[in-house]
Amino acid sequence: MILYITTGTVRYLETLQDRHPDLMLNAVGQDAMLYREGEEENPVFESASEYDILYSHGVMSQENTAAVHYIPVSGSGEASILGHFSDLNQKLQNVKGLTAYRIGRALHKDSFIVFTQWADSATITDFKDTDIYEDYLAPGAVKKFRDIGSVFHSSISSKTYLPLEENRKKFEEIPEEEREDY
Repeated sequence: MILYITTGTVRYLETLQDRHPDLMLNAVGQDAMLYREGEEENPVFESASEYDILYSHGVMSQENTAAVHYIPVSGSGEASILGHFSDLNQKLQNVKGLTAYRIGRALHKDSFIVFTQWADSATITDFKDTDIYEDYLAPGAVKKFRDIGSVFHSSISSKTYLPLEENRKKFEEIPEEEREDY
Protein backbone atom coordinates (compact mmCIF):
# COMPACT_ATOMS: atom_id res chain seq x y z
CA MET A 1 0.00 0.00 0.00
CA ILE A 2 1.27 3.48 -0.89
CA LEU A 3 0.36 6.73 0.87
CA TYR A 4 0.41 9.75 -1.45
CA ILE A 5 0.60 13.25 0.06
CA THR A 6 0.84 16.69 -1.45
CA THR A 7 0.54 20.12 0.14
CA GLY A 8 -0.66 23.50 -1.06
CA THR A 9 -3.30 26.10 -0.38
CA VAL A 10 -6.78 25.11 0.72
CA ARG A 11 -8.33 26.78 -2.33
CA TYR A 12 -6.12 24.96 -4.85
CA LEU A 13 -6.32 21.54 -3.22
CA GLU A 14 -10.11 21.81 -2.91
CA THR A 15 -10.29 22.07 -6.71
CA LEU A 16 -8.29 18.84 -7.01
CA GLN A 17 -10.52 17.12 -4.48
CA ASP A 18 -13.62 18.24 -6.40
CA ARG A 19 -12.27 16.43 -9.47
CA HIS A 20 -11.11 13.37 -7.49
CA PRO A 21 -13.54 12.54 -4.67
CA ASP A 22 -11.33 9.69 -3.38
CA LEU A 23 -8.82 12.26 -2.10
CA MET A 24 -8.87 13.37 1.54
CA LEU A 25 -8.16 16.95 2.60
CA ASN A 26 -7.16 18.49 5.93
CA ALA A 27 -5.90 22.02 6.61
CA VAL A 28 -4.44 24.46 9.09
CA GLY A 29 -5.05 28.08 8.20
CA GLN A 30 -4.52 28.43 4.46
CA ASP A 31 -2.09 25.48 4.30
CA ALA A 32 -3.59 22.15 3.33
CA MET A 33 -2.63 18.54 2.79
CA LEU A 34 -4.30 16.33 0.21
CA TYR A 35 -3.76 12.60 0.50
CA ARG A 36 -4.92 9.14 -0.43
CA GLU A 37 -3.69 5.61 -0.17
CA GLY A 38 -3.76 2.86 -2.75
CA GLU A 39 -1.86 0.32 -4.79
CA GLU A 40 -2.11 1.99 -8.18
CA GLU A 41 0.14 4.63 -9.67
CA ASN A 42 -0.45 8.24 -8.71
CA PRO A 43 -2.28 9.88 -11.65
CA VAL A 44 -3.52 12.89 -9.67
CA PHE A 45 -0.66 14.74 -8.00
CA GLU A 46 1.99 16.46 -10.11
CA SER A 47 4.31 16.57 -7.14
CA ALA A 48 3.64 14.23 -4.27
CA SER A 49 5.54 12.45 -1.59
CA GLU A 50 5.00 8.72 -1.79
CA TYR A 51 5.40 6.38 1.16
CA ASP A 52 5.46 2.60 1.23
CA ILE A 53 3.32 1.72 4.25
CA LEU A 54 5.15 -0.49 6.75
CA TYR A 55 2.48 -0.43 9.49
CA SER A 56 -1.18 0.43 9.25
CA HIS A 57 -4.08 0.59 11.69
CA GLY A 58 -7.64 1.89 11.35
CA VAL A 59 -9.48 3.58 8.51
CA MET A 60 -8.33 7.03 7.43
CA SER A 61 -10.89 9.82 7.15
CA GLN A 62 -10.65 13.52 6.41
CA GLU A 63 -13.13 14.05 9.25
CA ASN A 64 -10.32 13.35 11.73
CA THR A 65 -7.49 15.63 12.80
CA ALA A 66 -4.19 14.51 11.28
CA ALA A 67 -0.71 14.85 12.74
CA VAL A 68 2.15 14.15 10.35
CA HIS A 69 5.73 13.53 11.49
CA TYR A 70 8.46 13.67 8.82
CA ILE A 71 11.68 11.95 9.87
CA PRO A 72 14.68 12.04 7.51
CA VAL A 73 17.12 9.19 8.19
CA SER A 74 20.02 7.82 6.21
CA GLY A 75 22.89 5.39 6.51
CA SER A 76 23.19 3.39 9.69
CA GLY A 77 20.16 5.06 11.28
CA GLU A 78 17.82 3.52 8.74
CA ALA A 79 18.17 -0.06 9.98
CA SER A 80 17.75 0.81 13.65
CA ILE A 81 14.75 3.07 13.13
CA LEU A 82 12.84 0.13 11.64
CA GLY A 83 12.96 -1.60 15.05
CA HIS A 84 11.90 1.68 16.66
CA PHE A 85 8.86 1.84 14.37
CA SER A 86 8.00 -1.81 15.04
CA ASP A 87 7.84 -1.00 18.74
CA LEU A 88 5.88 2.20 18.05
CA ASN A 89 3.38 0.21 15.99
CA GLN A 90 2.64 -1.99 19.01
CA LYS A 91 2.33 0.99 21.38
CA LEU A 92 0.01 3.01 19.14
CA GLN A 93 -2.64 0.32 18.81
CA ASN A 94 -4.16 1.12 22.21
CA VAL A 95 -3.74 4.90 22.39
CA LYS A 96 -6.95 6.65 23.42
CA GLY A 97 -8.39 8.92 20.72
CA LEU A 98 -6.15 7.60 17.94
CA THR A 99 -8.42 6.50 15.09
CA ALA A 100 -5.87 5.50 12.44
CA TYR A 101 -2.18 5.62 11.63
CA ARG A 102 0.29 4.84 8.89
CA ILE A 103 4.03 4.41 9.34
CA GLY A 104 5.93 4.42 6.07
CA ARG A 105 9.20 4.81 4.21
CA ALA A 106 9.54 7.38 1.44
CA LEU A 107 9.92 5.81 -1.99
CA HIS A 108 12.26 8.43 -3.46
CA LYS A 109 14.24 9.83 -0.54
CA ASP A 110 15.79 8.78 2.75
CA SER A 111 12.96 9.56 5.11
CA PHE A 112 10.03 8.10 6.98
CA ILE A 113 6.56 9.30 7.91
CA VAL A 114 4.34 8.70 10.91
CA PHE A 115 0.85 9.80 9.86
CA THR A 116 -1.69 9.71 12.69
CA GLN A 117 -5.37 10.58 12.77
CA TRP A 118 -7.22 11.56 15.91
CA ALA A 119 -10.82 11.85 17.05
CA ASP A 120 -10.21 15.56 17.69
CA SER A 121 -7.36 18.03 18.12
CA ALA A 122 -7.50 17.89 21.94
CA THR A 123 -6.47 14.23 21.90
CA ILE A 124 -3.25 15.10 20.06
CA THR A 125 -2.37 17.63 22.73
CA ASP A 126 -3.01 14.99 25.41
CA PHE A 127 -0.91 12.44 23.49
CA LYS A 128 2.08 14.79 23.41
CA ASP A 129 2.19 14.54 27.22
CA THR A 130 2.57 10.74 27.18
CA ASP A 131 5.62 8.52 27.48
CA ILE A 132 4.83 6.99 24.08
CA TYR A 133 5.20 10.38 22.39
CA GLU A 134 8.35 11.25 24.33
CA ASP A 135 9.96 7.85 23.70
CA TYR A 136 9.00 7.43 20.02
CA LEU A 137 8.01 10.67 18.26
CA ALA A 138 9.46 13.66 20.10
CA PRO A 139 12.38 15.25 18.22
CA GLY A 140 14.86 13.99 20.81
CA ALA A 141 13.60 10.43 20.41
CA VAL A 142 14.05 10.29 16.63
CA LYS A 143 17.14 12.43 16.15
CA LYS A 144 19.30 9.62 17.53
CA PHE A 145 18.65 7.76 14.26
CA ARG A 146 20.23 10.50 12.16
CA ASP A 147 23.85 10.14 11.14
CA ILE A 148 26.21 12.64 9.55
CA GLY A 149 24.70 11.90 6.12
CA SER A 150 21.23 12.96 7.18
CA VAL A 151 22.50 16.41 8.15
CA PHE A 152 22.25 17.25 4.45
CA HIS A 153 18.61 16.14 4.27
CA SER A 154 15.49 17.85 5.51
CA SER A 155 15.06 18.42 9.20
CA ILE A 156 12.75 16.47 11.47
CA SER A 157 9.34 18.16 11.41
CA SER A 158 5.71 17.66 12.25
CA LYS A 159 2.48 19.43 11.47
CA THR A 160 -1.12 19.05 12.58
CA TYR A 161 -3.99 19.48 10.12
CA LEU A 162 -7.65 19.87 11.05
CA PRO A 163 -10.78 18.66 9.29
CA LEU A 164 -11.74 21.32 6.76
CA GLU A 165 -14.89 22.49 8.54
CA GLU A 166 -13.11 22.81 11.91
CA ASN A 167 -10.30 24.74 10.21
CA ARG A 168 -12.81 27.15 8.62
CA LYS A 169 -14.49 27.79 11.98
CA LYS A 170 -11.15 28.51 13.68
CA PHE A 171 -10.16 30.80 10.82
CA GLU A 172 -13.43 32.77 11.11
CA GLU A 173 -12.81 33.29 14.84
CA ILE A 174 -9.54 35.12 14.13
CA PRO A 175 -9.80 38.92 13.78
CA GLU A 176 -9.49 39.88 10.13
CA GLU A 177 -6.27 41.88 10.64
CA GLU A 178 -4.57 38.78 12.09
CA ARG A 179 -5.70 36.28 9.42
CA GLU A 180 -2.66 36.79 7.20
CA ASP A 181 -0.47 35.33 9.94
CA TYR A 182 -2.66 32.25 10.34
